[in-house]
Amino acid sequence: MKMAKILLTSSLLLAASSVFAQGKASEYTDADLVWKDDFNGKKLNTKDWNYEFHEPGWVNAELQSYDDSKKNTYLKDGCLVIQALKSEKKDGTSAYTSGRINTQGKHAFTYGRFEARLKVPKGMGFLPAFWMMPDDESYYGQWPKCGEIDIMEVMGQETNKLYGTLHFGEPHGMVQGTRVLDKGNFADEFHTFAVEWEPGEIRWYCDGVNYKTAKDWFTKRPGFGEQTFPAPFDQPFYIIFNVAVGGSWVGYPDETTDFDPKKDDAKMFVDYVKVYQKKEYNENVEKPAKAPVVAKTDASGNMISNQKSAWEFLTAGGGVGSVESDGKNHAIKSTNEGSLEYSVQYVQAKVPLNQGYRYRYSFDAYADAKRTMITGISAPNNSYARRFGDVKVDLTTQKQHFSYEFNMIADSDPECRLEYNCGAQDSTATIYISNIRLEKIGEIDLSFGKKCLPDGNYVFNGNFQEGKNRLGSWEIDNKANAQISVTRDRARMLKVVSPKKAKNEDVIVKQTGIKLEKGKDYIVKFDAYSSKTTNILVKYGDVEQKIRVLQAKTDSKTKALIPGHYEWVYVPESDKEIDFQLLLGSDGATVCVDNVYVKENCVVINGDFDRGDSGWELYANESSKAKFDVVNGAAEVKIDNTGSMDWMIQLKQNGCLLEKGKIYKITLKAKSDLDRTIMLALQRDGAKDDNWYPYSNTLKFNVGREFKEYSWQFTMGMETDPNVIFTISMGAVSGKPISQSHTVTIDSISVIEVQKNEKK
Repeated sequence: MKMAKILLTSSLLLAASSVFAQGKASEYTDADLVWKDDFNGKKLNTKDWNYEFHEPGWVNAELQSYDDSKKNTYLKDGCLVIQALKSEKKDGTSAYTSGRINTQGKHAFTYGRFEARLKVPKGMGFLPAFWMMPDDESYYGQWPKCGEIDIMEVMGQETNKLYGTLHFGEPHGMVQGTRVLDKGNFADEFHTFAVEWEPGEIRWYCDGVNYKTAKDWFTKRPGFGEQTFPAPFDQPFYIIFNVAVGGSWVGYPDETTDFDPKKDDAKMFVDYVKVYQKKEYNENVEKPAKAPVVAKTDASGNMISNQKSAWEFLTAGGGVGSVESDGKNHAIKSTNEGSLEYSVQYVQAKVPLNQGYRYRYSFDAYADAKRTMITGISAPNNSYARRFGDVKVDLTTQKQHFSYEFNMIADSDPECRLEYNCGAQDSTATIYISNIRLEKIGEIDLSFGKKCLPDGNYVFNGNFQEGKNRLGSWEIDNKANAQISVTRDRARMLKVVSPKKAKNEDVIVKQTGIKLEKGKDYIVKFDAYSSKTTNILVKYGDVEQKIRVLQAKTDSKTKALIPGHYEWVYVPESDKEIDFQLLLGSDGATVCVDNVYVKENCVVINGDFDRGDSGWELYANESSKAKFDVVNGAAEVKIDNTGSMDWMIQLKQNGCLLEKGKIYKITLKAKSDLDRTIMLALQRDGAKDDNWYPYSNTLKFNVGREFKEYSWQFTMGMETDPNVIFTISMGAVSGKPISQSHTVTIDSISVIEVQKNEKK
């Protein structure tokens, strides 16, 4: 049967928003239309769309594979149809296929209204989506740092409820809105879904109703500063349509799920997709100021409420129990401990913590029999990051007093959560807790900083992406009244426009207090170009370096200006604390500078972790659970769940240099309190093109309870690469996830060049 095409013109739909909108009415009209696809052809236009190819389990523990099969993705009766299919394999298990298409590299947009009219599949385990991802996911870093805009998601088992979501971070942050239909559903009739994305504000619409607006988000990498707002939502995004089958959020198909291709249950129909844009947008926006976090206390300074209503008892993963409480004294009872630490859980939410303070957390506790519990303070709005804990508490039948102190270094948060996790610890003995206190005991110095960033750079914000006007961490001395800014293009370069007769020393951009060590080689480097060939100065310590910056050249294909690269080595004769200064006054020239680095001239820095976690960061995929600390001069990665792939947990260092033809020796020490296999590689950075070639080969090794030294040699057979990633992967082993909690300890990492006559 031919399906009815659009019932209202787009202009009427847009106008309808002013009548029905609960929030802001749309200001976009047909005159703003810049691209559309109404799917009226015989086959999908591959000049506009790409097919995606992915194996089952690629993300979110989903069941389907994606390919370009015409059975999964096709045009019919003026609609795009994405069809999920189920088949039986020879071993009797089920296989699922579906479709996923995108406009990456063909149509990408920064800001605008993105609209589609569609209807969704229905049935347990279906998750259709109309959403957007950045055209260059590496620009701000891997997901979720790069950002994600979900315009429409509807669970197949709940087709009257719509979700619109932003993902960003790190730590992973999220803004989500929902709309529930009063009558009807999203599977039996077409509805119009849209997002209006502008600098500093993103609005979700359903059939003209503005049901959610976001004005506050962020992105950063661990150990780095926060990127200037509205990052990451200030870059080109492309459009995606797909239907997932199963997953960690939606759940999995059951006996009621109908995959019959003759029916519509497993199909998403898209009538059209349209993009509207204004001629210009004002990007001069600031992140909304957050209200101060106010901590309520009693007369004794205790921040924990003694009201019974402030506490909540929760179960999950098979846990069964109850609690008896008068608000001050609590008895946590379990009849089934469940499979998770939080299967039996007692919590107090909305506990405020302020950045820059030291806290003391204490309580009295005992149990009916000797057992353990786990306590901590989490941040539910930041992927449950731990502000304190998790601490395993050994309980006896005698009441004991427990007291802990911790610093709040993260941003102030009014909605932290105090937790007592009593599940999966080989006991159902009742736990008794009383005299619970949380109190401020002093302020801490947040200016301590790290010696260097996780990429080894001693210069902070050398890419000019952080802080107010993207000039965070830099001090400016502008005697010449020069124009100083950061360019708005994707390069984000420092731009200095000097008046005529300005001297180098009239415009100084600097950072102070950089601590360098005697005898070490440091690479000093940056990229720069000028409107005319000119000289600038670089000062650090007792060195003054004169640099001749050439007039910019233009790339013949992209028409972008090509900066020159300037690099040299500096060896301090003693331990020094230096000021690093760029003297950029240049007699009427415009000088642009980017990628400013001062870093050790070695493959891997801080491999012995004597400078804490400087140079290192942990990547943990959303489907895994792990955290990284430096304890007693060694890296400890505590893993509660590996996820389904080996790469889902990685201790890594970016920006390593490997030179063509050279021989390198890798050594490290490692152990684990659970016998397992881990993996190491020095690999290409494939964030832009998904090519993660392992220059060192993929090196797997077994670790156990005793420290053992491991060693390998390899020859760099490819072209010289200054952006290699050193990774130790601790995810699933041979595709088998590990859900047993364990800790991997790593120390004495070294990657050194070996002379050919030393080769063994």
